Amino acid sequence: MTMIFDVFTEAARGTTLSGTVQYRDPDNYGFSQGPAFGLQLIMAAWQEGGDFGAGPVSAQTEAEFEELFELYFGPKARVDEEGYLLEDGSTEVRIPRVKAEEVYKGRLDPYGGRGFSDGVHYLSLTPEPGAFARRTEEIIVSWEIEEDKDNMDGIDDEEGGSASFTLEVSDPRYLEHFTKNASFQTAFTGHLPSS
Repeated sequence: MTMIFDVFTEAARGTTLSGTVQYRDPDNYGFSQGPAFGLQLIMAAWQEGGDFGAGPVSAQTEAEFEELFELYFGPKARVDEEGYLLEDGSTEVRIPRVKAEEVYKGRLDPYGGRGFSDGVHYLSLTPEPGAFARRTEEIIVSWEIEEDKDNMDGIDDEEGGSASFTLEVSDPRYLEHFTKNASFQTAFTGHLPSS
């Protein structure tokens, strides 16, 4: 995955997070104005881990972030080499044996295909952009992003354009990993996945 943005944030203040987003490519294609970009930045910071300054999250928040990633990228159906569904948390085939293609007919991601991770085969299911958008509305209370004026004057020719953002979430636990200033990179653009 190609990283598109460098992100720098201040420590969260309750339910508010502020920071900047900068294109890594000098060709600035604009910044998404929608609140999905704010949620994606929060998710990306969690995914990157603690080396950049963001801390851990609670088990509840971790489970919710994992669910959000599944909505955005599509869940994975764990299968054996022949495509039979596996028991949850196991490498044993479910009884009765059933193929994932039968159970998830019409939901298999035509672009995601097959994969292999952590010693297990999987089939990718389609993303759920509508569900992701609904969750964004529940989590992001407000989102503001403003392109820096220097960018609009054409001054940042060698560095990509940048923008400042401020977001507010419905519950401070969504920002619990921002205990201090943080920096990370992301390929999220603020766009919703295609279904």
